[in-house]
Amino acid sequence: MSKFDRFVSDVKNGIKRKISSRRLKMLVSIEEFNLLSKKYFLDLNTDIKTFDFNVEASDKENILFILRVYYGLWIEIKELSITIHSEFPEKFELIKEVNKSNHYFTPKTFPKGTIMYSVGSAYSSSNGISGTSLWDNLNTIEGTDLIPSVQINYDFIKPIRK
Repeated sequence: MSKFDRFVSDVKNGIKRKISSRRLKMLVSIEEFNLLSKKYFLDLNTDIKTFDFNVEASDKENILFILRVYYGLWIEIKELSITIHSEFPEKFELIKEVNKSNHYFTPKTFPKGTIMYSVGSAYSSSNGISGTSLWDNLNTIEGTDLIPSVQINYDFIKPIRK
């Protein structure tokens, strides 16, 4: 089951336990998830490629937490308008240079225009609210099955559609 299908199923059937992150200091209760689902996602189904909706400012932080962190979905945001994509992009293009001054944790500079690939964070160190784990190639680290990754913030990337 894809992440998007799991989200649609949980919207329709409810969740069994609260959604929380100690690191982000965020919590969405079962009751709050159900209220948000009824408020925003009644028309959601698995047959769609994108789902557009407007969110109230008071709900935005929890909606972003649910969609980006818990479900790992690709969403686009324009103020209070949100588009959920049923598929997470595999490739991105950097629209700004990524370097130590804007991503202090990056191991190297990635120039604007670099093609980056979506990879799982090897050590779960990515903050899904701010960015996603990417790398400029899909080569594994010698002697392991791990692909390096670094969190690139969302405002530095744009997806490359097939």
